[in-house]
Amino acid sequence: WYRDLQDVPKGFSFYLAHEFFDALPIHKFQRTQKGWRELLIDVEPKVPNKLRFVLAPSATLASKTLIQRDEERDHVEICAEAGVIIQRLASRITEDGGAALIADYGHNGTKTDTFRSFRGHKLHDVLTAPGTADLTADVDFSYFKRMVESKVASLGPIAQQQFLKNMGIDVRLQVLLRNSNNPITQKQLLDGYDMIMNPERMGERFQFFALLPHSRLLTSVRGKRTERPVPTAPPVAGFSELQF
Repeated sequence: WYRDLQDVPKGFSFYLAHEFFDALPIHKFQRTQKGWRELLIDVEPKVPNKLRFVLAPSATLASKTLIQRDEERDHVEICAEAGVIIQRLASRITEDGGAALIADYGHNGTKTDTFRSFRGHKLHDVLTAPGTADLTADVDFSYFKRMVESKVASLGPIAQQQFLKNMGIDVRLQVLLRNSNNPITQKQLLDGYDMIMNPERMGERFQFFALLPHSRLLTSVRGKRTERPVPTAPPVAGFSELQF
């Protein structure tokens, strides 16, 4: 096992990040009349052993450097560490070939306050009993796109429901149901399908995002490569409609 991507031997590789980026630390920012201010954690002065959110009294290094000038949202969460990792992945793919598939809770630059905590599979106050619960924030895939667009091509984010349909989950489900005569097993299959495909459950909340060389989205014309992506490029599994 390697604890840092930079320690992984170089070479053609496929990278898979499943619920990885949502667990990394974030910066939270709030737009105010005086400009962007970072949201920090402070000790509640009137209540022992209690934490609270406070706005930084002035601009911080993070608020000066991480927010886009054209940002339209009033509240933004940015994971600088994720930005570094995604750029390193892009460099690896550019230099050595391969691709990366990221599956995570996320959005395409539309959500604002997603920072939350889970304890015992239930929502938990993020500032209560720190260290005893899992902290998470949805991945902003629009941030990833900006970080890598000069190095690699990106696809998505696409909702899990559509990604799995494109991968043939409906066909697979029918095959499994036909091969099982056990009503309990069939119900488990249908319940599991609903869990990961239903838009009100996991179907829309989980997103898929891919990095791959720009050349993968180009098509050959008279033995040469076009200078821009064209619709006739070979489909990418999961991101194109399944064809039989």
